[in-house]
Amino acid sequence: MNNKLLIDPLEGRIGVAKKVVKLALPIILSNLLYTVESAVSIILVSGISSTAVASVGYSASMLWFIYSLMALSYTGTSVLVAQRTGAGKDPSPAFLWGLLISFLIALPLTFFGTDLTTYLMVRFGASEEVARLSSAYLEPIFMFITVGFITDTFYAAYNGYGDTKSPFKIALFMSVINISSAYLLIYGRFGFPRLEVEGAGWGVALSEIFGLIAYLYLYLFRKKPFPIRFSFERDVLLKIFRIGIPTALERGITSLSFNVFVGMVASFGDKALAAHQVGLRVESVSFMVGFGFMIASTVVSGQNFGAKNYRGLEYGISTTAHLTAFIMGLAGVFLIAFPDKLSQLFVKDKEVIHLAVYYLVIVALSQPQMAYASIYSGALKGMGKTQIPLLINITSFWFFRIIPSYVFLKLFPSPLVPWVFMSIETTLRAIVFYFAYKRIISKLI
Repeated sequence: MNNKLLIDPLEGRIGVAKKVVKLALPIILSNLLYTVESAVSIILVSGISSTAVASVGYSASMLWFIYSLMALSYTGTSVLVAQRTGAGKDPSPAFLWGLLISFLIALPLTFFGTDLTTYLMVRFGASEEVARLSSAYLEPIFMFITVGFITDTFYAAYNGYGDTKSPFKIALFMSVINISSAYLLIYGRFGFPRLEVEGAGWGVALSEIFGLIAYLYLYLFRKKPFPIRFSFERDVLLKIFRIGIPTALERGITSLSFNVFVGMVASFGDKALAAHQVGLRVESVSFMVGFGFMIASTVVSGQNFGAKNYRGLEYGISTTAHLTAFIMGLAGVFLIAFPDKLSQLFVKDKEVIHLAVYYLVIVALSQPQMAYASIYSGALKGMGKTQIPLLINITSFWFFRIIPSYVFLKLFPSPLVPWVFMSIETTLRAIVFYFAYKRIISKLI
């Protein structure tokens, strides 16, 4: 099977867009399935209390911080598999090193991940009750965190190789496991124990276990994503660290910063925090579209960079950026048109819905900008320039979002303040990413 995604700069935009959509669509659907899982978890626990909604939502945000450690293995594996595939080299060493690194990173988290996460939540402003419920939710997830990290490495290898359909099928299988087991365990249906918030955590853990089993089946019996040659080349390991460490730092610091930011909202009470989490879940449909195209842009960039097809790289990325901005712009219009209806899908509390409507209208205005920032960031990562997104994302988050929010909250104590600066920061970050990408690509073509 030829998985090379080389772009002809003389090809029409529509043809390139079709290639990118074919690559990105399974990724988008996989991530939308994850969004559905998160949404169903929120909906299921909303019958317990608004504090349960806040705890599950905030725990999911904190898990982004924990999973940032996985970025070292995930990004290194995905980018190197893409580059080696584009160059016609065996991608096995990148995949094998990725599996080993992911296991070694995850192992310590099995023992202290829950305590670390809930400690940070309290430090960032969450109430003791939110932290207590979060601990129950996180316990089963961290018990099998090594399984989750290894599963993500398989996912990275498939994406880098250009096979995005197989991970989608597995993601669909995992979603069924997650939702069904969460339903049975949260409220104790059909003789299962009633675990409430903890049941939602077991839904996540069980889905990861069955997901890894599915990936192992494809590898052992179908020889996918590619035939494995057991080779641990030292230079590949060094490249994984060179590419992956900046991304791990970026995601770790950005995620930690994001939770500092969420702490500003949490300081206005559990209802404001619940509104923020509901808003994130609604917005995540648009975000996951951008995230899917960002992964596609990394694969397109990586494979064309590996093949030294620099003009094709630039043509493919520009097409992807404009297409993604158009789609996310339409999503923004939808958020502005139906913010109350969308919020009511997750929660019935009128005060929470009222605040969530403000959130959705504000973030809707920055959806196209988020698209451009995502695609240019993905393109830079595909070229192995992961230190640039590290610098841009951290600097932008603090100087354009957190610090201005902190200052203006002294004058206008309202959760609307951080939400407004969140939208402003996204716009400014997109501009910076555009010029950074153009500077790099202009030196190649």
